[in-house]
Amino acid sequence: MNVTSTLLLVVLSGGGYWFGGRVETAQVQWDVKQPLEAATVTWRLVCGDASLASGQIVLPAEDRMGKVRLSLPEVRVPTEMRFVYRAARAGQAKAIAEGAVAVHVYPNNLLASVAERMKTKQLFVWDEAEGLPAVLKSEGVQFAHVRSEADLQFVRPDLLIVGADRLGKATAGQDKLLNLAAAGTSVLVLRQSQLAKLAGYPVARRVLPPKLVWRVDHPLARHLGLFETPSLGPDGWAIRLPADEPALEIGWWPSESPSRKPVPIDALVVAKALGRGRIVLCQVPLGPWETDPRSQSFLVDALDYLASPVVPTPPPSRRPRPDEPAPAPNVPSIVLP
Repeated sequence: MNVTSTLLLVVLSGGGYWFGGRVETAQVQWDVKQPLEAATVTWRLVCGDASLASGQIVLPAEDRMGKVRLSLPEVRVPTEMRFVYRAARAGQAKAIAEGAVAVHVYPNNLLASVAERMKTKQLFVWDEAEGLPAVLKSEGVQFAHVRSEADLQFVRPDLLIVGADRLGKATAGQDKLLNLAAAGTSVLVLRQSQLAKLAGYPVARRVLPPKLVWRVDHPLARHLGLFETPSLGPDGWAIRLPADEPALEIGWWPSESPSRKPVPIDALVVAKALGRGRIVLCQVPLGPWETDPRSQSFLVDALDYLASPVVPTPPPSRRPRPDEPAPAPNVPSIVLP
């Protein structure tokens, strides 16, 4: 067969979003079903013009997949790198496939600022002990661990995070969350996939579009846009907002056609002021808290936003529109016979 027509796939663990100072893996394989000759894959981890690491692996004829282990350097700021690869038949110099994949390396102390700011806030976290609580504890962040809805009786925290699928299929527990928000708590509810309604809004499963629409100037959207649509999976759980609902869509499905009138919106992230507090619904499937810097970056953004002053959420019909060009002046004219 003509091997030059094949495609070499490189799959990075965590989508290529990594913490510096750790060991990650890159999976290399041919995207073909036919038998192949043995090939040697040479790789480099590059930052700018500097080569940080290099090596090679052999893809045997009977095995189409190999793994590369990468020891990442520590970084002080988020740093863009590239995983460069080149494949050739054993003993030959001519390349049969080559390319590069983007790598995003983050510092290991993303939550350092959170630990300091949460000293003056009552943070409650409703999640399994091995999830978000374990990461917050390792970073020295003060919080109260909520194991069930019963732990929320007779308390009013400043901030409350509800972990993924903690609400199960029951809707009764949501009343407590809404009451806490109305009393002044800022509530963040992470992805719930077992409910028919969330905070009173219908939840529907929808195929994700090639590109979501993001309110890029909102504090919660600073890092959520890093979760590209392919990495979110084939579909998502949409929050269905009625037309002209006083709730702010932050990430949503694009509308079928532009309209100047308020229309129903299927959103992936929603924020809404309730009484003296607010509630944020985030249906983005976040990566593991311990290993995904995108999830930790969003957590920093979310806690900063939840701790900010609450302002009313106007419906779309009452939001200021972008400046429109002024109409042409009405210049009087003289008609000559």
